[in-house]
Amino acid sequence: MNGGRLRAALPFAIVLAASSLAAACRRAPPPDATAPPTGTSPTTSPTGTPGTPGSSGNTPASFDKRALLRSVGECALSRYRHFDGAARGLRDAARAHATARTPENKTAFANAWKTAMASWQEAELFRLGPAASSTLPGGADLRDSIYAYPLFSRCKVEEQLVAKTYETPAFPTSLVSARGLGTLEYLAFYEAADNACSPTSPINANGSWAALTPEDLAQRKADYARASADDIAARASALVGAWDPAAGNFVRALAEPGTPGSPYATEADALNAVSDAMFYVEREVKDIKLARPLGVSPDCTTTRCPEAVESPWAHASNAHLRANLVAFRRIFEGCADDGSGLGFDDWLRAVGAGALADRMIAALANARAAVDALDVPLEQAIVTSPAKADALYAAVKALTDPLKTDFITVLDLELPKVSQGDND
Repeated sequence: MNGGRLRAALPFAIVLAASSLAAACRRAPPPDATAPPTGTSPTTSPTGTPGTPGSSGNTPASFDKRALLRSVGECALSRYRHFDGAARGLRDAARAHATARTPENKTAFANAWKTAMASWQEAELFRLGPAASSTLPGGADLRDSIYAYPLFSRCKVEEQLVAKTYETPAFPTSLVSARGLGTLEYLAFYEAADNACSPTSPINANGSWAALTPEDLAQRKADYARASADDIAARASALVGAWDPAAGNFVRALAEPGTPGSPYATEADALNAVSDAMFYVEREVKDIKLARPLGVSPDCTTTRCPEAVESPWAHASNAHLRANLVAFRRIFEGCADDGSGLGFDDWLRAVGAGALADRMIAALANARAAVDALDVPLEQAIVTSPAKADALYAAVKALTDPLKTDFITVLDLELPKVSQGDND
């Protein structure tokens, strides 16, 4: 689910060599091919906008792609710092709840989770560098240890509640499907005493789950939450350190490809890493968060699967979608809350594709409006207001369709491996 291209799985030295070769062989017209014959009209870009042909190889010298990379890097760091503060608040609330399970502490813990998750849902769009898979340039797997969505195993969590795995030194390296923010949602919001394991699971077959009293289960959930929140806070701190100019300085590594310490051999490699991260709205938002519960995905084997929403216990799926789209805007338009700053829309305009930039900005606004139009949680809207839920999917698709076609073509970027051949 991390969107890496096939070459990212190669050893790092081979990646650098392959990247350099790819850059040297990148599509380019003959030296005089950009000049129209005498008496002809100016070249038209793939968006139908007269002007400079739409490819990064023809970007005007006045547009600084490294400045764009630095802007994205600084924006990523700002989102990570914001989450770091929220993660520390979550850690403190989880500790207080585990120490004294009062109604006030339980509510404070649940609210701290909502705050931290809202912050992380923006950080999700910056899955590159240390947050990305270790199979990708600069990757350190930090994202999956914080939030492994769509990976989550409720049964595994319940088995670890019985075994008290969260008390062992091995817990920080246990399966990500039973750690992180997704696990904390279950621990904070699910109140019933049943489990999701099969009858043959040891916790059911040997009666160890049934032997837990309500008090035992509640305290174990609180203790598990404390261990998970501690681990999340540590990962958040590590992520900030990895990007911070005063420490790991991945901001510089992203902004200065081809220099010592950067895992990117060329500007094209770094820009493709950012582009891959932007495809979160295609893969996770459209194809998983929406298509599965709406019944569009083959993963849903009935007409609708509202139980497949991202946040089934906290009922926060709408807020997650809203934050994802806000984060996309920070990369595409500019990092400021009002969308100002250097973004990919500026690069599009620099290559004469202003019409495409405007079309994508309008589609993004429509998608955000479609989320806001849901006046009940997504899982309820799928049942009671299906037209609104379907309209949200259509609005997001109207954004992702040009993302994986004209946007990639005009800027001469590469599709993430998982999106190649995706025609929906």
